[in-house]
Amino acid sequence: MTGNFREIFESRYNKSGTFDTNHLFSASRLTNLNMVSSASLINTGRIECIYEFYASNPNERVQIKFLDFNIPTDKNSTDCKPNDSLQLLTQVKGKYEVMDWYCGAFLPKHIMSTGPKLTLQFIGRYPSGQTKIGYYGFKAEYTFLTNYGISTGIQLGNNCSFAYNSTDKKMGYFTSPNFPGLYPKNINCDYFFHGELDEKVIIRFSYFDVEGVGSCEYLTASDYVEFSNFLSTDRKFPKYCGKRDKFEIRSDDRFFRVSFHSNDRFDRSGFRAYYEFEGKSTPAENTSVQSYVFNQGTNFERDYKELIAILFIVVIVCSLV
Repeated sequence: MTGNFREIFESRYNKSGTFDTNHLFSASRLTNLNMVSSASLINTGRIECIYEFYASNPNERVQIKFLDFNIPTDKNSTDCKPNDSLQLLTQVKGKYEVMDWYCGAFLPKHIMSTGPKLTLQFIGRYPSGQTKIGYYGFKAEYTFLTNYGISTGIQLGNNCSFAYNSTDKKMGYFTSPNFPGLYPKNINCDYFFHGELDEKVIIRFSYFDVEGVGSCEYLTASDYVEFSNFLSTDRKFPKYCGKRDKFEIRSDDRFFRVSFHSNDRFDRSGFRAYYEFEGKSTPAENTSVQSYVFNQGTNFERDYKELIAILFIVVIVCSLV
């Protein structure tokens, strides 16, 4: 893997920051980069830069969020050009291969590494002064994090496990890792919901797109979400995968578990869901309500009979007169 320039970001120095292509096009800042080869830039006007991110903590992952982006494609085409794109690389048997391509004028979704290392490569051209494009290249921010991009709940240790307690918050939301970006491969996440004695848990999915087909079982090589009223498997609920419309799941009691599993095949955006701890009506409350309705009905019936009796007496008196 070769390039004109290389930038290295390590979490032991900075946990977050920004990087962009502007400095590649600024001659005054080229000396601040590790220049691998300048011949290509001088002879062809093309420029390459490799961005390498290394986490010092094995529990850290790298998340990339794009702030600005414009790497044009050919007219009437959405395909990225190898020499005009940002590429996500992965190392296979000592060699780098392209996992994904990014181009166009729209902000790409968030990127998250599958481990403590992430490598991006930009291949583009040195913009001329006569270009009609207002901005060329990209600007992004990087963050080394341990919460898998899940910002709600209480993380349990360093795992992708999060607790949601009714005593802390009666309602809120939770998401798959790195949402709305693609979730990482080979990941298992658990979301534990703990209600009070008289409560049940309601989960409402507003977005659901998890790679998978059919029954989502092992033979289908599907990623999936599963639900349980216990810490173990609950046969009451099937596994959920694929792209689904909004739907709702309810617990049987005060505890509920949502689990998300991805394999090493494909990925999607995942899910966003809202949770609510709902209180149950107690028998005493039901009795009091029923008693109120019954008493009101009884009183009305008694008053009605008394009114009829009075009218009957009035009619008799009038007839005698």
